Amino acid sequence: MKKSVTVLALALSLSIPTVNASNPEILSIPISVVEENTNVSALCTAVAKGDIEKVKQLLNNGVDVNKKSNGMQPIHYAARHNRVDIIKVLITAGSDIHTPCDKGYTAISHAQKTNAVEAAEFLKRFKRFKR
Repeated sequence: MKKSVTVLALALSLSIPTVNASNPEILSIPISVVEENTNVSALCTAVAKGDIEKVKQLLNNGVDVNKKSNGMQPIHYAARHNRVDIIKVLITAGSDIHTPCDKGYTAISHAQKTNAVEAAEFLKRFKRFKR
């Protein structure tokens, strides 16, 4: 078996063409660089990463709990990423689960779209409780 894998690996490596860096045609091919979106606020980034301590720190330092990044509020990011504990922190800090993002989706809609089951269930229960 080990011998077969070695032979297969050798055969594949010989069949794959190599790139010659000294070839001027290769060097003249334009390379497009995709720029990473850096318009996401520190709060939304912490929410998406699940860094609850950073979220609390930012909120305690006066960061706006409803400030949008890329058209979404932090509550939308939390819902999309299934961050129930962070959703609770954001609601406590004044976030409104009913406010839609720029595309018209509420936090519950974001959770449902991304199959964030726990977040969707929590937001539905919270919505019923608040009525």
